[in-house]
Amino acid sequence: MERKENHGFLAGFLLGGGILAAGILLQACAGPFPWARLAFPVNAVLLALFLLLLVLLLAFRSRLRFVAWMLRLEAAVPALCYCLGLTLVLGLVRQSGEGGGIPWLSRMLDFWPFVLSYAWLLTLLGLVSVKHLLLFRLREIPFLLNHAGLFLALVCGALGSPDRQDLFMTVTEGTLATTAEDADGAVHTPGISVELHDFIMELYPLQPGARMQMPKRFASEITLFDREGKVCDAVIEVNKPLKAAGWTIYQYDYDAQAGPESRISVLELVRDPWQPFVLAGILMMLCGALCLFLFMAPRPKREEVAR
Repeated sequence: MERKENHGFLAGFLLGGGILAAGILLQACAGPFPWARLAFPVNAVLLALFLLLLVLLLAFRSRLRFVAWMLRLEAAVPALCYCLGLTLVLGLVRQSGEGGGIPWLSRMLDFWPFVLSYAWLLTLLGLVSVKHLLLFRLREIPFLLNHAGLFLALVCGALGSPDRQDLFMTVTEGTLATTAEDADGAVHTPGISVELHDFIMELYPLQPGARMQMPKRFASEITLFDREGKVCDAVIEVNKPLKAAGWTIYQYDYDAQAGPESRISVLELVRDPWQPFVLAGILMMLCGALCLFLFMAPRPKREEVAR
């Protein structure tokens, strides 16, 4: 009789510990994880290769016992525990991109053990998702939606982060702004131009005992030009951004010293081409939860229906 190899939870925790150790070694030797090098098209190629790897692993799972073990809870639970622990550190330790704080732990998103642990969890999650997709059954729709949705949201959120752009455009009334700066002060040409016609600021009435009026609303009346010369007149205010030419434009700041007389408006320009895929993953999880609720809801017994 063929001797079956028993991979238990202990193997999962030992493997997770080995991934942490390898990550710490990489962090010490190579520095923070180089997310910037994964910008498009590198991230798209990596995603395609990753999906191909998952399919190949599933094709040989009957010959590779380790792959069969990866599809079991003994692998998933320890991986999830390590990721939850690292996420807890992320939430408790103040994150700072400018240095300082606790070494390594103050930049958890660039921390090799954090990245590798989530990569391992995504590998397990992807294997399960692809397996149930290839062996599709109607009764497993909630399971597939939940797991595939989580996989899509996490993978696209991680690989898409290098392509996300956050720029700040300072516009003066009566002038046309064509450039914007990132958080590091580097100048970019976003492909759109903004002309500020008027900065609007409304104040609450002065309260008794108060020294100054609090801002009630501030907004910018603008005209936007894209690369093709198309014109868009709009009013951008807090919590009411404008979506145009692939950008989401927010009212960000103004000249605080001038207050209502400010002739300067600072707009935040955000572009995240992978966001639709992340939102699709979240929507899949919501649909999966709804299907699970509907499919698992207790049905009335025949006797009760007869009554």
